[in-house]
Amino acid sequence: MRFELKRPWPGMRAGNVISCGGNQDWFPDRNFRACGCGVVACADVLLYLRRVQGMTQADYMDYVNSLRRSFPLIPYRGIDGVRLVLGLNACFRREGLRVRAHWRLSGAKFWDRLARMLADDLPAIVSVGPNFPRIWGKEQLPLYRRTGDGFERTSGAKAHFLTVTALDDEWMRVSSWGRELYIERRAYADYMRRQGALFTNLVYLERI
Repeated sequence: MRFELKRPWPGMRAGNVISCGGNQDWFPDRNFRACGCGVVACADVLLYLRRVQGMTQADYMDYVNSLRRSFPLIPYRGIDGVRLVLGLNACFRREGLRVRAHWRLSGAKFWDRLARMLADDLPAIVSVGPNFPRIWGKEQLPLYRRTGDGFERTSGAKAHFLTVTALDDEWMRVSSWGRELYIERRAYADYMRRQGALFTNLVYLERI
């Protein structure tokens, strides 16, 4: 990858299995399973910046639950980028991390900002917005896993936050649902153009 984080992404242990980041599906709360992706993305970013590794799944769930007061979720709608940034900045201050988050709306600067963050060893939270304005639409952004022969589509996403850990000229490597997945850059750019940069964009982090 042309740009990537300098250290391993946090992985949580459950028996002999180690995840790639957290997974909202681990939680018993039905609303959180449906809408907790933004909180999980923020928790993973915080753990990376604090250099925490080797948590159990149970300890991770306790940590996420301790953060949830900073990220009030609208039932079955989740959280928007602005409120996610406010909660993340509150966590940065509380945990003594000299980092500040901003919700960015410029699609033109998206890739430059993403590359700059990764080069500075800052993970990126990106959003895949809902189908806007027809929020009942079924269009999804394709997600892929890496195979020995290349890439294979596994699923899709909409109205979802995930974290980017690496970037090259064709792909973003992301963490979502406890797995390492990939998004084609061209597909993300097309999705942003069709759905708008208001909801499909980047949480920009900078050191202070």
